[in-house]
Amino acid sequence: MTLIATATLGVSLWLGELNLPSTALAQDEPAVERATPTNATTYRFTVGDYKAMVVSDGILTFPVGFFVPNADPDAAAAALTDNFLPTDNVLAHLNVLYLETDEHRVLIDAGAGNTFGPTVGYLANNLEAAGIAPDTIDTIILTHAHADHIGGILDDSGNPVFANASYYISATEWDFWTAPTVEMPNTLVDADTQAMTVAVAQEWLGAIASRTTRFALGDEIIPGVVSVASVGHTPGQSSYLITSGDDSLLATGDVFFSDPLNLENPDWEVAFDTDPTEGVATRKQLLETVTGDRRKLLVPHMPFPGLGHVRAQGDAYGWEPIVWDFGFES
Repeated sequence: MTLIATATLGVSLWLGELNLPSTALAQDEPAVERATPTNATTYRFTVGDYKAMVVSDGILTFPVGFFVPNADPDAAAAALTDNFLPTDNVLAHLNVLYLETDEHRVLIDAGAGNTFGPTVGYLANNLEAAGIAPDTIDTIILTHAHADHIGGILDDSGNPVFANASYYISATEWDFWTAPTVEMPNTLVDADTQAMTVAVAQEWLGAIASRTTRFALGDEIIPGVVSVASVGHTPGQSSYLITSGDDSLLATGDVFFSDPLNLENPDWEVAFDTDPTEGVATRKQLLETVTGDRRKLLVPHMPFPGLGHVRAQGDAYGWEPIVWDFGFES
């Protein structure tokens, strides 16, 4: 049994443009053939005494009108143009955080695997290239159960990629996706896309059920990593505040994705939020908090490595990426 791998553009799975089966798995689909990246795929840094690394899983593209369907098209195009970005597609990087604490080797999310086509699914290979064997990961903490965050849990044959890992996810998130009936009356995506999203979540979460601990939003997951409720994108989404000594980092879930579309225009609703109105409220609350705290962030879908700060600019916000550190050792 192989994972579905026919979406040559990642967005195709979400839009339901292909004639795919209703289940997330297919018997006769070939494995995705992947190119070799030619630029940096990892970025090492520290959080206090913890070693950390951002590992790229690849990149996705979404049509602008799908990403922010209720925004004025001319305003969206102008925002992208002002930021020297293409106006036909939104680029979404997949940045996965690897963390070495005093006791654990941790991933925050697991990448897309083969659920989104050949431009993503590089996590395991890039970990290996950085000297981290997947079977040495003992803890995987999930922000939410969308395919681009859990798809990398299983390989092409449906076997665990991280053979020795225990998983953590909020109980609210787990209960929502594994319910007999999953309803998303407020989302802006179509019924076919909703069905495929549910199918992936149920198949992949089912595969790790015996190895998964569910927690309450706000709990400490492991020493040094605390859940921060970030609901709206999904009902139980969690960000994670990582603290070591006097240093800290907030690894966000999918609260915002794009500087011009979500920070400069935080009121614009995102199509694939389960509840776009709640998503806007959460985004604005988190942005107000992190600017006040001057909090360093790791954002899954911002340009690699997705590390930086949010700054207030008038009634909106902007993204200030970290200054690249080459990590020279004396």
